[in-house]
Amino acid sequence: MDAEHPGNSRNDHYQPTQIESSTRFATRCHPDANAICEELDAFFAQHLPWSDQKACEDFLKADLNRWTCWVYPLARSDRIFDIAKFFTVLFLLDDAAEETSFEDGKALYKRIISIAQGKVQPDRNKPIEWITYDVWAKMRSVDEALTESFFQNVLLCLRAQVDEARNRCTGMRALLDQRYKESGAGLVVAAMAYAMDLHLTPAELASISQIEDSYSKLAIIVNDIESYEKEIRSFERSQAEGGKTLNMVQMQADETGCSIAAAKRVLWVLCREWELEHLEMVAKREASPDGCSDTLKAYLKGLEYIMGGNEFW
Repeated sequence: MDAEHPGNSRNDHYQPTQIESSTRFATRCHPDANAICEELDAFFAQHLPWSDQKACEDFLKADLNRWTCWVYPLARSDRIFDIAKFFTVLFLLDDAAEETSFEDGKALYKRIISIAQGKVQPDRNKPIEWITYDVWAKMRSVDEALTESFFQNVLLCLRAQVDEARNRCTGMRALLDQRYKESGAGLVVAAMAYAMDLHLTPAELASISQIEDSYSKLAIIVNDIESYEKEIRSFERSQAEGGKTLNMVQMQADETGCSIAAAKRVLWVLCREWELEHLEMVAKREASPDGCSDTLKAYLKGLEYIMGGNEFW
């Protein structure tokens, strides 16, 4: 009988710690980031109803406004403030909804939607309400078309939070489709178009549908990896009310029987493979004989900065 042979003696055996951890996507911060964050931090510190000084300090330490500067480095300086206010309010609403019952959270979002639409006047004693109203009114006055596109994506995201379809997701494709709606991947891109003043033609948008699908998959999985623990805590609080966690990490672990840590590593490798495909698709589109306008090139670069900046932040 042949003797047992040891494993390959080379020093390139798989080690979990050797998985590439940095994105290939370019990262860049908005050139006016410090000034933007300083002004917005002062705005929220002054107007939000903090329970105590520590709560305000914790908010400032989280540096939420800087996220906008990392994902929209090419945003126009006269448009980025309202976008940053919107996302900071969205983060705060998400945290508030997690601390309430399912029905109360649903009612909260319904009222905020009506205020953003201008159908309901805000309570000027409630900062989240009047900030929401003022931001959307300002954006509509600047660019009604791009603001409406942005708003429709916001509606898709908020309504998906309470969509019964989320309880019927089986398999990665179905989960990706549902997570696209509720994770806000679409609204992040629509906000980019507004912030950068990018008006693409229907033909241009149709020509990059696969690239946008690639973006959404990457954005969703990176978000699910990074937010897994937070989502599990939220699920544990809402479980009694019929809540369900939808997360790619959990699905990977459940379907393969691997640990959560292993599921995360597998998904990181998948992300890196998809990054290569994404960059290849972008290069092919930019070199297309059909042409690629400067506006479309800026849009594609903006997608890359969103993905790179989000992971960096």
